[in-house]
Amino acid sequence: MICLLQKGIKQVFTPKGKTSINNSEVLLLTGGSVLMSEAVAENNAYEAILIFFGNKTLIDFCAKQASAFIQKTSDNPVLKISRDDFLSNYCHSLYLLRKEHNSAIDELKIQELLGYLCAKYTDAFQCLVSQALMDHRDIKLKQVIESNIDNGLTIEELAFLCNMSMSTFKRHFAEVYKMSPQKYFTGLKMKKAEFLLSLKNRPSDIYAELGYETLSAFSSEFKKFFGVSPRQFQDK
Repeated sequence: MICLLQKGIKQVFTPKGKTSINNSEVLLLTGGSVLMSEAVAENNAYEAILIFFGNKTLIDFCAKQASAFIQKTSDNPVLKISRDDFLSNYCHSLYLLRKEHNSAIDELKIQELLGYLCAKYTDAFQCLVSQALMDHRDIKLKQVIESNIDNGLTIEELAFLCNMSMSTFKRHFAEVYKMSPQKYFTGLKMKKAEFLLSLKNRPSDIYAELGYETLSAFSSEFKKFFGVSPRQFQDK
């Protein structure tokens, strides 16, 4: 997918982490599981051109560029670039053609864009194409988890990014981390809580940052984990 954002902000969570773009940037994204959110601009407007195409289009393009295309390796499914005059004019041309439902023209426009990106961002673009043509089943669960440690995603969302059902995700997680997802993330929260409390932060100031809805919920889990309340921990 290629996202040509016109107004607003788009945020994308992938197995490699979080990427955000505004209307001065262009996002290229390979196939696979992603989470996307949009934020409106100051005038409450959001608009984006999304171009979707499959591996056949990429293979056809690479075949035509055989003399210049060299396969490269990368594990990042996202490429973010700045919009320039060509890309702005390209967006305008799509608007002019928006009433032309012609598959041949659509294919030509995609090939035009791919050709430009390949010429101007050769190394980064070729890495992304190589990643797009790889088998995404080989993405490791540990990479997904550690890339999104601080992004506040739920276990359900992490399972989605791994292309797994909840039961499969929990089973694979236990195999990799030797504990359940809940126990693992609770441990991370408690480690961070211990650090923040040692800096004399008040429990009432940090519970939300740690992902708890109430102070009492945080205090209860902290005491269960450490054997003392947050206040008692600080007093010691």
